[in-house]
Amino acid sequence: MKIIHCADIHADSKMGTHFTKELANKRREEIVDAFGRMVDFALHNGVRAIIIAGDLFDTKENQHKNLKNRLFYIISKAPQIDFLYLRGNHDEAYYIEETYPNFKTFNKDSWTSYSYDDVEIFGHEFGDSIPSKAYSELNLDVQKVNIVVLHGQIAEYSAKDGAPDISLPKLTNQNIDYLALGHIHNYRKEKLDSRGVWCYSGCLEGRGFDECGKKGFVLLNIEGGKVESKFIENSQRVIHEVEVPLAGSMSYNDVLKACEAKLTGISTQDIVQVDLTGEISEETEIEAESYQNALASNFFYIRFKDKTEPKIDYEKYEKDVSLKGEFIRMVKAQKNLTEEKKSQIIMTGIKALAGRLG
Repeated sequence: MKIIHCADIHADSKMGTHFTKELANKRREEIVDAFGRMVDFALHNGVRAIIIAGDLFDTKENQHKNLKNRLFYIISKAPQIDFLYLRGNHDEAYYIEETYPNFKTFNKDSWTSYSYDDVEIFGHEFGDSIPSKAYSELNLDVQKVNIVVLHGQIAEYSAKDGAPDISLPKLTNQNIDYLALGHIHNYRKEKLDSRGVWCYSGCLEGRGFDECGKKGFVLLNIEGGKVESKFIENSQRVIHEVEVPLAGSMSYNDVLKACEAKLTGISTQDIVQVDLTGEISEETEIEAESYQNALASNFFYIRFKDKTEPKIDYEKYEKDVSLKGEFIRMVKAQKNLTEEKKSQIIMTGIKALAGRLG
C-alpha cells in the first residue's frame, strides 16, 4: 500500500511582502498547481490515501474562492484516493462546506482513525496546547502498522502562530510506525524510537525566503508490516539564499560579476535572495536596487540585501577639519575608555555618519 504525507499547502497565502500583486497571484496559482501535480503522481502510482497534516489554507481574511474551488475540484476528480485532512492552526477559522466521500477529516474531541487493511491512521486536532491525557488516550494495536498525524512543533522548534508543542517522549514506545507532522515547512525525518520515525513533510512550494530549498511531499510504501518513506521533490520553483562575499574597493561591474558567478547554475524559473557580505572600502557604493533591476530578467524574482561592512581607516580622518575628525578626536580624548572600546565607538560613529547603520 502507498500513502502520501503532505502538509502546509497554505493555498491562499497573501505573499505580498516581496512580490508584486501580479507575481503573488501567479504564485498562489502555482501552489494549487503543486497540489494537482501531487495528486497526479498519486493517481499514476497507486496511492490509496493522501494525509494532509494541517494548514491546507492560510487565513480566513485572505480566502480566494477560485483557488478553493480549484483545489476541491482536484480532490473530486480522484475518487479512488482518500484525502485525510487534519486542520492546522491556520485552518481553524476556515469553514469548509464541501462534502465528498473521499474527503475525510479528524476532530478536536478525540482521536479519529481510518483503517486500510492492516494500516491504521490516527489523528487528533488541537488548539494551542496538547493535554497530557491525550497522549495516554492513544491506544495502538502492536500488530498493526500505525500512522499518527499531528500538527505542531516539537520542542527544538520555537513556538509560532499558536500551534501546540508536541512531546516526542510521550509518543515513544506507543507502537507508532510513522508520525506524520505538519507546521514546520522544511522536510525532516528522524527516529522516534526503535520502531518508528517522525517526519515533517515540509510545504509543497516555498513562499518566502525563510522557506529555501527543495519542497515536496513524502511517499510511504507499506509492505509486510514495514513502512519505507521517500521524499519526492514537487515544487515548480526553488527559493535560494545566496551569499556573495565582497572585499576592498569594487566597482559597480565588479559587484555584478561577483554576483553572476555565484548565481551560475540556478534555474531562471527560481526565486533568489542575494546577501552581499564582507568588508568593503568606503569608496565602494552598494546599489542593491540597481543590481536587482540589472538581473531581474534572469529569474522569476530576485532581491538583494546589503550586509556588507565598511572597512574604514579612521586614523586618516583624525586631523581632518571635519565632523569625522572632530568626532574621532573627542572619542580618543576619553580617558575612561580602553583603546578597544574607543575603536568600536569610532567605527560605529563613522558608519552612522556615512549612513551605513540601520
